[in-house]
Amino acid sequence: MRNRCIQPALTGALCLLINTLAAGEPAEEIVAIQFSGNEVTRERVLLREMALAIGDPADPDGITRSRQAIADLGLFREVVIDQQPAEDGVALDVRLREKRYLLPVPRIDASSDRDRSYGLQLRWNNVWGLNHTLNAFVEDGRFPGDRQRERERRGRLAYDAPLVHGRWGLAGRVERIERVVPTSDPGNFDETINRLELLASYDLRDTRPRRGWIASAGLATDAQSTAGALAPPRDGRATALVLGANHDNRRFHLYSETGRRSTLRTEVAQRGLGSDYGYRQLTLRHDEYLGLSGGDHHSLYLIAEGAWRTGGTSRRNTFDLGGSGRLRGYPLDYLEGERFGYVAAEYLRPLGPDWLRLLVLAEAGATGGSVDAQARTGGPYASVGLGLRMRLSWFVNVEIEVGLAWPLRGGDGSRIFAGGL
Repeated sequence: MRNRCIQPALTGALCLLINTLAAGEPAEEIVAIQFSGNEVTRERVLLREMALAIGDPADPDGITRSRQAIADLGLFREVVIDQQPAEDGVALDVRLREKRYLLPVPRIDASSDRDRSYGLQLRWNNVWGLNHTLNAFVEDGRFPGDRQRERERRGRLAYDAPLVHGRWGLAGRVERIERVVPTSDPGNFDETINRLELLASYDLRDTRPRRGWIASAGLATDAQSTAGALAPPRDGRATALVLGANHDNRRFHLYSETGRRSTLRTEVAQRGLGSDYGYRQLTLRHDEYLGLSGGDHHSLYLIAEGAWRTGGTSRRNTFDLGGSGRLRGYPLDYLEGERFGYVAAEYLRPLGPDWLRLLVLAEAGATGGSVDAQARTGGPYASVGLGLRMRLSWFVNVEIEVGLAWPLRGGDGSRIFAGGL
């Protein structure tokens, strides 16, 4: 609403009275929406996130919701929406500062178990300005302490297009893994795994900012073969029907989030229907992002995750806990099984600049149903940790953490953890 008090001769009290009366009037009509700073992002991507359109009244609540909805894309360092006087109404001036969307980074990982891997990753966000994402990587690793692999070469290409036509989206990935696998006898054999997945999604969210359900369905194929004198029979191919649901109600605040997210995914493969073996698998995860008092980006993140699988090849466990992702106080693959449960709490507080936050974490997890008699199962096992988490705001979804974690049961003492990107 433009200020009605424009005559300098009016006294302050009269000016206040006029503005108070004017505040009850309907908001002026939006006659134009103009964007600046979006050198890559297409205007139609921005317009579909806005809670207001040309012809709507420019009410403050709608402007606030539009700004947050655009910020929730995660593509911008800054989003500002102002009103400008225009003939027969107002124009909305949307000013943006885009992040950098192309990020090639080295992949380097090492542990106290002498495991090491290196490679290259390419992340291209906001492909063609459409909010699509391409992620590709190749890496080569040596794992002298691992019973499942001595060496592994791996490559993956994934593409995610959340909204291709209307509410419909597509996501796909291809992956190839080449392993040298040790055996109980002196020697080894070669293993090759090829994976392919294609999913269609439908966005059921009507609100701005967006919150609600996204449903997905598609197919996933996993083909494994072996070679060498000591190689066991190959597992063959499994083609599974994949069904998923994702409830997303997160708000992005550049260096932190608030809200919640839940995901569910189920896979079903039936022997004889494009598969050499059958299996059933269910995975669940819930993330709660709580904003705490005492300043911006002061947060508590709560995580609960679990999975269950039955059937399959009965040669390698599907799930594991340990390493820099889950149960950071334990070595990689410390726990294995065909089911697992995991909970974590992460306390985060800025240390001066908002992009650098203290991380205090507590985790617990357990596994069961192992197909490998030598694998460790049971629990719960727990660890605590202290570290730093850094978010590089000039790139999309780039966050790095490093710290020290201590196991509370078993384990090998304190461990350095690092991860991100």
